[in-house]
Amino acid sequence: MAVTLVLLILPIILYVLSSTLSIVKTTYTHDYILQDSLSYIEAGKAVYDSGGIPTTGTISSSNGHNLSNITFKQSVTEEVVNGVSILRFIVQAVDNGVTVYEISTFLGSSYH
Repeated sequence: MAVTLVLLILPIILYVLSSTLSIVKTTYTHDYILQDSLSYIEAGKAVYDSGGIPTTGTISSSNGHNLSNITFKQSVTEEVVNGVSILRFIVQAVDNGVTVYEISTFLGSSYH
């Protein structure tokens, strides 16, 4: 009887463990993408504040995370908001050609 009970409960326990580990892995991946995206935004803002224009193009994720299929694209576009021309700096996280995360910020007037 005990063996039958263990054989019935063990697959359920293993399924719950597998599902939990999958959720944790997905959460960590999303966290790494968010951290990298924010660090690229902050780096672009620092370049702009020092008098330059952030670079545009594709950046591979090489921050020590296991995100080999994730690349980051940076772009700068000029937009007119309320009659004022300002720059929008955009960072996109791309997974196998599909944008999975995008963050942008406006770059204000440079004081230099």
